[in-house]
Amino acid sequence: MNQQLQQTIQALSGGVAGVDAQTAVSNVTSWHSTLDGVPGAESVTGMLAKLKGALEGGDLAGAAAMLPDLGSETSKLASAAPAEDQEGLRQLGSALGGK
Repeated sequence: MNQQLQQTIQALSGGVAGVDAQTAVSNVTSWHSTLDGVPGAESVTGMLAKLKGALEGGDLAGAAAMLPDLGSETSKLASAAPAEDQEGLRQLGSALGGK
């Protein structure tokens, strides 16, 4: 599993409520850069952009409401990811509240 994925899962290990907004913005920005241009990740990058806007605007309730859909989309990406990242993406999707 790649280091960025490991770090994100670890940051969410205490639940999304335990991540401060500044750290979340940094993490979202990093993931947006990583996934920008990756075939099949367009819906996730779009969601990340909206999530970043909500976090930067102080709309934490709005940001929290986006997480289950982001989690579901992240889980969907798992099957197309490199084998070593598939389980981590499923864990991340679940940690975000996705199905």
